Amino acid sequence: MSYLIGYAPDRGGMDALAVGRMMALAGDVPVTVCVVTPETWGYPSPAAVDAEYKQFLDQYAQKALARARAYIGDKVKADYMVVAADSASKGLSRVANEMNAYLTIVGSARDGKKMRAGLGSTASGVLAGTKCPTVMAPLGYASHAPRRLERVTCAFSDDREGASTVAVAVDLARQHKVPLRLVTFVVRDRQMYPSDVGYHAENMVANTWRKQATDAQKAALAELPEGIEASCAIGDGPDWRRAIDSVGWAWGDVLVAGAHHESGITAFLFGSTFTRLLRYVSVPIVAVD
Repeated sequence: MSYLIGYAPDRGGMDALAVGRMMALAGDVPVTVCVVTPETWGYPSPAAVDAEYKQFLDQYAQKALARARAYIGDKVKADYMVVAADSASKGLSRVANEMNAYLTIVGSARDGKKMRAGLGSTASGVLAGTKCPTVMAPLGYASHAPRRLERVTCAFSDDREGASTVAVAVDLARQHKVPLRLVTFVVRDRQMYPSDVGYHAENMVANTWRKQATDAQKAALAELPEGIEASCAIGDGPDWRRAIDSVGWAWGDVLVAGAHHESGITAFLFGSTFTRLLRYVSVPIVAVD
């Protein structure tokens, strides 16, 4: 198991380093820090502009890697590399596939909300272009990141796609020797105008679904491998923000959640559970395709 960290010398890049270091220290997992630079021309220009531009990119990359080394420190097994590509997502996807990385860790979009994981073009491109989960670091996470991973929380659903999400969460909990928690969210959306059945009937449906979710969680816990310390919780609230907040979060949590795309083109389902988690969760999110 190894992790790939996509790094650029900006705030998002430092957030990715912080998540990578936190996880590596908890499980003695080696990481590769990768800086992606633009591809240069394949032929010389009369004024040697191409050579000057390549020299500039080389200096930029080496300074970036020096900053990354200083931040990661010597307690983490780390390799450092530079690749050239049309875009950061293409470069990282190629490296992740070649090294068979278990996770690719990236920062959030620069225009995102502080302490929220934003799905920018790099993260969405890497998720679509690789076979491994993509970890999105919340914007500003590096300023007060915990030293070590404390718990793996899994957004649990009792279906085929949910099984792959649980498998990743179990692997991470076992590798890093931290507890696993399965969480399902029940949102009791009290809109101004309820459906024809009324609030009472809608609440009965929510209660029934909550019981079914609890039973499914218990069944999933019973099937976990030995040696996994696990628990479950139901996030119940009148809206998504309060349902997510109701389960409580450790500062050293990561959340494993399912994200889906179709036909090789990222087409995230706006309005889905994954989108709500991006909006309200303040810990790193491991997106499982």
